[in-house]
Amino acid sequence: MQRAELTVTGVVQGVGFRPFCVREAKALGLGGTVRNTSGGVEIVVEGEESSVDEYLRALWEEHPDAAVVTDVRVRRVPLPRRTFADFSVVPSARSSGRNVLIPADLAVCPDCLAEMRDPKNRRYRYPFVNCTNCGPRYTLIRALPYDRPLTTMADFPMCPDCRREYRDPADRRFHAQPNACPVCGPQVRFCGPEGRTLRRGEDAITRLISEISAGKLVAVKGVGGFHIACLPQDDPVRELRLRKRRPDKPFALMVRDLDAARGVAQVSPDAERLLLGVQRPVVLCPARADVSISPLVAPGHKRLGILLPYAPLHHLIMEKFEALVMTSANLGDAPIVSSDEDAFSALSGIVDFFLCHDRAIHTAIDDSVLMPAEPGSDETVKSPPIFLRRARGYVPNPMTLPLDAPDILAAGAQLKSTYTLTRGRDLFPGQYLGDLARLETASYYKSSLRHFIGLYGIEPRVLAFDKHPGYAATNLAKEFLGPESALCPVQHHHAHLASALLDNAYFDPVIGVLFDGTGYGDDGTLWGGEFLVGDAGGFTRMGSLRPARLPGGESAIRQPWRYALALLNEAVGAEDAKKIASALWPEFRTLIDPVLAVAGTSPVTTSCGRLFDGFAALLNLCPTATYDGQAAMALENAAEGDGILNFDIADERGFIRLDWRGAVKSLLGSPASRASKGAGNPAAAFHRGLARAVADVCVLLREKTGIERVALSGGVWQNRLLLDLTREELRKREAPVLTHRTLPPNDEGVSAGQAVVAAYAARFL
Repeated sequence: MQRAELTVTGVVQGVGFRPFCVREAKALGLGGTVRNTSGGVEIVVEGEESSVDEYLRALWEEHPDAAVVTDVRVRRVPLPRRTFADFSVVPSARSSGRNVLIPADLAVCPDCLAEMRDPKNRRYRYPFVNCTNCGPRYTLIRALPYDRPLTTMADFPMCPDCRREYRDPADRRFHAQPNACPVCGPQVRFCGPEGRTLRRGEDAITRLISEISAGKLVAVKGVGGFHIACLPQDDPVRELRLRKRRPDKPFALMVRDLDAARGVAQVSPDAERLLLGVQRPVVLCPARADVSISPLVAPGHKRLGILLPYAPLHHLIMEKFEALVMTSANLGDAPIVSSDEDAFSALSGIVDFFLCHDRAIHTAIDDSVLMPAEPGSDETVKSPPIFLRRARGYVPNPMTLPLDAPDILAAGAQLKSTYTLTRGRDLFPGQYLGDLARLETASYYKSSLRHFIGLYGIEPRVLAFDKHPGYAATNLAKEFLGPESALCPVQHHHAHLASALLDNAYFDPVIGVLFDGTGYGDDGTLWGGEFLVGDAGGFTRMGSLRPARLPGGESAIRQPWRYALALLNEAVGAEDAKKIASALWPEFRTLIDPVLAVAGTSPVTTSCGRLFDGFAALLNLCPTATYDGQAAMALENAAEGDGILNFDIADERGFIRLDWRGAVKSLLGSPASRASKGAGNPAAAFHRGLARAVADVCVLLREKTGIERVALSGGVWQNRLLLDLTREELRKREAPVLTHRTLPPNDEGVSAGQAVVAAYAARFL
């Protein structure tokens, strides 16, 4: 006879782990207890040694699918006789350690959907049905351990029927913290533009469907915040763009089911897997021709961002629609609106009505966005899905550091801001927050970070931050440090490199191709097209794109024609640049001379992101931009056919320069450079030429260093065409490639990379 005292850590709360523990113990004839603590799940089992061994095996190998077991600490004690006749769940407790990992929000499961659709079930058409296998988690949790009193469901005492389920080990709602029904749980209400309640319950959903069908714009409160919903038709979408001040950026579509998804887009096996997964992200799929979706939903784009319903409420709404625009309820790059009060205030001039509910969202979080490989792409070169935004369904899932480190806070970047925290070897990449230039985002950055630090009891001893002196994230993060904390500045592209290494659990030196918009360089210029050789511990800059001037600084980002003019100036000289620019952009003719006049004193950059902008403007695809990445996406969407532009490569006393001037000159010889019509071949030739040149530079660096493996990171590698072409070129040259797998390649991944660099540096701090 043996007694074993176990502490299980990982994602083991809110995923049906305690019910699983009870079932396994009873099946093996073991007595004991299980309880949640803020340090994990504590289990006591008593019985025959062989049964205890089998129980331990089951904890590792047969736990619920949504659980992640990272460690099981075991203390065995010989026992003359059993002290527990049965096995039961006992009240939770707070403990000094906080090793539990919080589960992400999960899409509603098939069993709960079946109940919601069964007229004989007491949860028939109840929009908050859930169980231990599904439902909201991260967005509800106020504190650990994960028990109902410490969630926003504390406001809803369970009725006798729900409590009976909650206490029954044989029921799938056994200790399901958000458990509820129409008698005791949250309710929906339909509100007018001023917030006054007009309908409740089923009548609220009926009214919502009626108003959307009539072409109205309605804010719908979901799991992590509000969406704005409307018909995917010209008039409602045009009105939404006008009211939201979003003239061009694509909207996401929620579709009823997989068949509806296939009706509007080409759904590859990879895309299907993502669409049906418990995370339910927005998935970018090639749009079908001649569909009934307005072209205003994603103007100029080959792909549609589609997602399936993930909350029971969504399923009830989508019974009446094949597809709806379902876009995040925010302005610009501000955080998603999550409270009723904020919705009534911020959205009153945008939507006509609101569908609210009284289950509070403690942690607002946006939808995740992924881009899978294209249907029919070559299996030998296609990469994993590209995370464009890592948020609901994936946050707060942890990653693993390769070494022990003190608690680290990594502040992240500016535009696509995130923070990252570490505890021991656990690394927690934060959710997408938005643009820190906005006051709302800065405020949410602090409140979200405070909540996360409090949940896990993290005490940051090291601050990792970008070397850019103007990043707001650095000052915001400093507020959370103690007086003895160490500071670790990290170069922007080194952080990108380290994030790619972390994402592949590979930490040996690599050749890093870091292509993005701009990052503060160690020489005081703006980097963005870099070839770094190194690892998380350090790097050597061994190559870059040829630099150019950024006329007007930030203005050139919003007006790509300015950077295109700078490229022309470098490639063909000022006089020819004026003539070409005047013909290409007559609307900016009066600005051409002033822009050229300041070019010589404008910031210098090697940015690959700006290179994409410039070529898009040279093809007249996007002379001005209204959102980040618009010009680069226009260039990718225009790429059809073959051809290749020539990029020269020069070795300047050991430093490799990838020179774009020859490509500019070649482009000017094409009629397509003078108008967007027919721009496909030059756009494709640009991608192919750049991919080949990148691979050639990597071969040169391999010859210099003996390093074969290449890592690709930075926002430019969100470009699926360039990514796949580059992987193919590197494969031809027998160069192994690391690409991102669970982190976005864009600046959302910077904070995770900063944390890895700081973990290595902490050995010397």
